[in-house]
Amino acid sequence: MVFHIYHDVRNEWRWYLATPNGNKIAISGEGYTRRIDCVQAITRLKLSVGAPLMYDEVGPLSRMTSSGLFASAISS
Repeated sequence: MVFHIYHDVRNEWRWYLATPNGNKIAISGEGYTRRIDCVQAITRLKLSVGAPLMYDEVGPLSRMTSSGLFASAISS
């Protein structure tokens, strides 16, 4: 599973968690003004479930398709 980070239409950072086939199974409940806050929310979630999770950056909400550029894994 991969976390995807993107800017929404309100210019806030958000994330969603997708399965390998692209189905979204979780979304952020709030927008973040700073990207680092969004990444830290993912890190907290990762630590609470104890699983290695990765993230990818995608375009704005209007372009909710993967950029194809895989970001680095969030390490433990």
